[in-house]
Amino acid sequence: MTRPMSRARRIAEFQATALEMYASLEEWYDQHPEASLGEIEQEARRLRRTMMGKTLEILINGRSTGARVNAPLCPVCHQPMGFEDYREWGVSGLEGETQLERAYYVCPRCEGQTLFPPGPEVAAAGGPLE
Repeated sequence: MTRPMSRARRIAEFQATALEMYASLEEWYDQHPEASLGEIEQEARRLRRTMMGKTLEILINGRSTGARVNAPLCPVCHQPMGFEDYREWGVSGLEGETQLERAYYVCPRCEGQTLFPPGPEVAAAGGPLE
């Protein structure tokens, strides 16, 4: 899980992720020294997809997890909801698999009313997450 962090920390996390990807590609190439350019590219694409999923996690979760200073209001009773925990939300995008971490709110008065920012109708490529 990734909590909000400074820009410098996000950059350092990304650099570590990129270095890990490159090291994996080096290791793979050591094991496949006769690989063609096409085979190397195929492995690089596979590793890049994993790296990009992690990069998106760092960028998005590293900025915000949807937690709010003022609790959101319940859409039914219009009273403040209670923070319950953080929950992960798996997203499959063009650039990789990403685990978003979001604050999860529950209304203590209205049974079953929950809020998982940014909400249930977010399209991965359709707009902002918050």
